Amino acid sequence: LLSWSEHCASLGLITMQRTAHIAGVAAFALLLCAITLITLDSRQIQHDVLVQQNFQVANGQQLPEFSVAGTMQTGEPAPQGIPLSFQLPVPLPAPSPPAPTVITVGPRPKKAPVCKRCERQMRKIKRMVSEIKKQNEKADDLIEKQDDMIANYKDRMEEAVEKIKNRLFEKGRTYTDLIKHLKTKPGPPGPPGVPGKPGRNGLPGKPGAPGPTGPPGPQGLPGPVGKQGPQGIPGAIGPPGPRGPEGVTGRQGPVGPQGRAGPTGPSLNELCSRIGGMVYKGVCFKRSKLGGNSDRFPPDCNVYNPRASWQESDYVALQRMFKDRPTWEQVNRNGKGGLCSNFRATLAFEQHSSPVGVWVNKNSFVFNPTNSAPQCTMFGDKTAMAVYACQV
Repeated sequence: LLSWSEHCASLGLITMQRTAHIAGVAAFALLLCAITLITLDSRQIQHDVLVQQNFQVANGQQLPEFSVAGTMQTGEPAPQGIPLSFQLPVPLPAPSPPAPTVITVGPRPKKAPVCKRCERQMRKIKRMVSEIKKQNEKADDLIEKQDDMIANYKDRMEEAVEKIKNRLFEKGRTYTDLIKHLKTKPGPPGPPGVPGKPGRNGLPGKPGAPGPTGPPGPQGLPGPVGKQGPQGIPGAIGPPGPRGPEGVTGRQGPVGPQGRAGPTGPSLNELCSRIGGMVYKGVCFKRSKLGGNSDRFPPDCNVYNPRASWQESDYVALQRMFKDRPTWEQVNRNGKGGLCSNFRATLAFEQHSSPVGVWVNKNSFVFNPTNSAPQCTMFGDKTAMAVYACQV
């Protein structure tokens, strides 16, 4: 009974929602059509009136000025599933103020022309408003019928639930009385159950009192000889013995004190400029144009590798000092150079207008010009320039 009632109620609610939705959509569509027609005709009427007024002013006559305007308020669109209704009658704009009194001299002006299109449009609007009102009345009748059906179903379901509650209450009371009047006797004892698991061990008890001292044991083995004692007082000096063989040569002693300064010699810059080099961070450098992947020592240069930890900024400074053409300072990290020691040069670099390959000596630099494993090729192309450190 309950399932049948719920099914009927759900069908009634679905039917009511669909009917109200259809009626609301139809009314809203008719209202939109009416608003569109009113707007279009109002613009045409204003244009005709302006043309007529201009024609009369040109003839020396002036008629009262009229303006046609109006709005219809529909509010926000109704959400889905909620019936749409309109407040009737639709509010119309207030009447226009009376025309000004005009005194004309001469013949009496003709009457203002009657706007037949305005009258036809007003009749259409009245018919549409009447149809919308009828649709709303039909929707209200359907909603009232559905409300009556739902109220009837609700009453019938409440009556059915009340009957079921009364029957259950009667049966419960009957079973309670039967249980109270039953007299039962205890049955025979059942079989013994399965023994339970043994419990956990208890906490350890307090330590007991010490027992009596036992008899002495046998003597152990003697221990090892002890360490030698301190040296005694030295005795009298005896006679000297014979001379022994010559001993091994000892280590070299420390450096003695610095001597007097000698005469002032030429400076590092002077010595470096004599061989055509330039000084950077206390080292004399000369450049040499490479012709292949091998060392090409510059003339008058005693080549060596200074011990230092120079960075990328030092490479840039040396490149600016020894390049012979415009070139980029940006390093090609995928070049064939690297941080190596397979040549005597301190630095080698390519010269062109793009990232350049760079080879640096690991005895002087800690800057690595490549991202991957170095190929240690000093001669990248025919523009390669090497820089050597010279002792002066």
